Amino acid sequence: MQMKRITASEQIYKEMHSQIMFLELKPGEELNMQKLLQNAGVSRSPLRDALLKLQEDNLVEIFPQKGSQISRINLKQVEVERFMRSTLELAVIPLFAKACTKEHLLKMRRAIEEQKFALEITDQKAFLNADDDFHKVFFSATGKERIWDLIQSQSGNYRRIRFLSNQVPEILNNIIGEHERILNSFSEGQMEECLLLDKKHLTKLIAEIDILETKYPGYFE
Repeated sequence: MQMKRITASEQIYKEMHSQIMFLELKPGEELNMQKLLQNAGVSRSPLRDALLKLQEDNLVEIFPQKGSQISRINLKQVEVERFMRSTLELAVIPLFAKACTKEHLLKMRRAIEEQKFALEITDQKAFLNADDDFHKVFFSATGKERIWDLIQSQSGNYRRIRFLSNQVPEILNNIIGEHERILNSFSEGQMEECLLLDKKHLTKLIAEIDILETKYPGYFE
């Protein structure tokens, strides 16, 4: 089967989306169009199309005749996106408890080990990606990977604040332990405990927002 060629606009979108997610382009940062054009090596049209798509994702704000900037993190949208993620994941967990095998548990263990290594080498990108790999197992093991992809595509604010929270030691150090306890409860067949632990894990960000707003006040609407 012939591979679909990615357009210049799609490539710019993909690269800028990643830069926004990992805060290489920071919330509230003004975009230098000439610099973007030089870095991308394309005409203005593909860049404009990419920015319009990022605007649809609520990641970029475009001001006619004035310029563009990276959208600040919208806390109302963070809660909407967190609620969606939590609701869907907690619905999948009972299905995963029936479907999980030693191989699935091994994938979760591998994700935890990758997080530990990322923590050792201070690679926050790898840490967040491994975090996602841990939770993705619930969906892939139950044939619900499309739902996981939907969550990811609709979680720009939530993902950014998760990445931001990983830069605060008192928050970061708790995540691996929480994943260990979730994995152990699955290994022991304690489904009710799994639900309680995962619910607590997915809602703790609410309590962490005050810390993040104090530490990074310019990043939020």
